Amino acid sequence: MYAKCGDFSKAQDVLQNLPFRDVVSWSALIAGYAKEGQAEQALKCFHRMQHEGIRPNAVTYACILKAYAALGVLNEGKKIHDVVKNQGLLQNNVELGTPLVDMYAKCGALSKVKCVFDSLLHRDVVCWNALIVGYMHDGQGERALDYFKRMKHDGITPNATTYACMLKACASIGACDEGQKIHDEIERQGLLEVDIMVGNALVDMYAKCGKLSKAQEVLHQLPFRDVVSWNALITGFAQGGLGEQALSYFEKMQSEGISPDAVSFLCILNVCSHLGLVDKGYEYFVNMTTKYGIIPNSECFTCIIDLFGRTGHLEKAVQLIQEMPIFDQSANWIALLSASHKWGDIKVGRLAYEHAAQVDRMHGPAVLLMANMYSSAEWGEHLNEVPAFKKQPCCKLQI
Repeated sequence: MYAKCGDFSKAQDVLQNLPFRDVVSWSALIAGYAKEGQAEQALKCFHRMQHEGIRPNAVTYACILKAYAALGVLNEGKKIHDVVKNQGLLQNNVELGTPLVDMYAKCGALSKVKCVFDSLLHRDVVCWNALIVGYMHDGQGERALDYFKRMKHDGITPNATTYACMLKACASIGACDEGQKIHDEIERQGLLEVDIMVGNALVDMYAKCGKLSKAQEVLHQLPFRDVVSWNALITGFAQGGLGEQALSYFEKMQSEGISPDAVSFLCILNVCSHLGLVDKGYEYFVNMTTKYGIIPNSECFTCIIDLFGRTGHLEKAVQLIQEMPIFDQSANWIALLSASHKWGDIKVGRLAYEHAAQVDRMHGPAVLLMANMYSSAEWGEHLNEVPAFKKQPCCKLQI
């Protein structure tokens, strides 16, 4: 009970005070940790249980497979597979099949996924979902779609998880027609009214396939919209080169009381960079922290630096790079060096080059940009002042 409610300290206390601990009591605690995503703790309990001489059962192994799947530990997962196979547990415990398929899928071992899946006598919708999700995450949208059709052919009714996964697969391969068919199935089952995950996946699918009017239509049909719903449409407009519409929906999202997240800001900062909106872009960048409490990541910093560079605000870009948290800044200095070349600013260009060269003294792009800048500025005679271009003394050939 305590483990299911997430009170693990109390669950541990109860377990330790039991006069007799068996596989059921240990498995209850392990299952609680696995369910809450605390894979490391689940494994610690598993090892302690074995140290006490208690033999795991099918429920224990299913939880441990889930833990190894979460951690992506393929070799240890294989060992558990061998154990349950040698003990004959797979034939009599259908609850082991799905965790095995899921573990191999999440570890990227799709050949093993297929072998295990095909060997199972009982395959429910959860098992099919594990297989389909595995292929989708591996970038094999076509295969995922094939298994989706095969699942229905075998008489298994898809659920919300299946549909959300298949919409992602359709988006990844641009299969809008197949996505439309899935949309029709979702409508017939009334899932849009009850499952936000499906609605978000549908908006995302249409947006990524370039059907932005359809994506808008679905968004407005949703009874509940969260930041993921809005992000899907905003990103669709941005990637379609419709920056003004992306900005409009970003503002509309906030007017409906939905706070943007890091994904929203990264997208909208990219839009501002491509549209050259310096003041608006910097305002959004500042609001991330001051208004929404979001710490900008390196990609957000890069967007603003790119925006300053595109619009000739090179001193602002320098100041921002120097104020950045500790990220790998070499790419930003190279971007600034490129902007300095564009605007003919030798001073900032030299500064950017020197910082980029701290990582790699003979950084190819930096050296080339610096050479081009000096050449175009007719400062070629000063090129030898840059360390990478200093003439090296010739060596005489000894005969």
